[in-house]
Amino acid sequence: MWGIFLESVVIFKNYMGFHENGYLAGIYLFVLLYLWLTEKDKRRRAIFVYAPTLLLLMFFCPLFRKIFVRLLEDSETYYRLLWLLQMSIVSAYGMMKLCGRHRRIGLAVVCVAIAACGNYVYDSEHITRAENVYHLPQEAIDIVDLIEPEEGRITALVPADLIYYIRQYSTNIELPYGREMLIARWDYHHAMYEAMEKADVIETETFAELARQYPCAYVILKEDRKTDKPLTECGYTLYDQVGDYLIYKDMETDDAI
Repeated sequence: MWGIFLESVVIFKNYMGFHENGYLAGIYLFVLLYLWLTEKDKRRRAIFVYAPTLLLLMFFCPLFRKIFVRLLEDSETYYRLLWLLQMSIVSAYGMMKLCGRHRRIGLAVVCVAIAACGNYVYDSEHITRAENVYHLPQEAIDIVDLIEPEEGRITALVPADLIYYIRQYSTNIELPYGREMLIARWDYHHAMYEAMEKADVIETETFAELARQYPCAYVILKEDRKTDKPLTECGYTLYDQVGDYLIYKDMETDDAI
């Protein structure tokens, strides 16, 4: 039981790590304690005090976790119970209540909390400034605008860093594989993905043969992607270039425009 409890503690810490700031957990627990001492309204107390406290007790209870895993046969989703804590709502309500009762002190505490927990969002590798109204990389948009057919759909093979964006911008461009190949823990195997992303040097003839099975009317490669021989020697022509991406059109595929 002690081991199960320690695992729950690790899950809780990892979940707080998802928020990228350990102060959030401290603020939430401080607000929860503050509401325990000050909230008198029974209905609000049930929502903002009793429910979160009960959820925390259940989450760290080894017996509850054993029952949860046995019934759902899935231990990987246990952390989702923490979603029910509604940290943002409880924290915001508690902070506003603190400001209402102690305006100067409350305002100072809230300002310090915001400063302590805040960070510059553009420091994250996953967030960049919007380049257009679509909030997508401009290169992905330019590539689609070049290869998208006026009618119907085509299949294109693109580098992994474009997979998410191509389909967001246009559903007329189909891909041999999608985001399932980018989630390491899913451990999917796809021959086209292996040839495209895993090989240090692309074996052009095998690569072209695989691409034509879908068939991929266009193949987009990064300019520095190594191949054992140029794609132009296997029935492709260099159609255009967008930034660091080379767009090859398969002259043996009828779908290419």
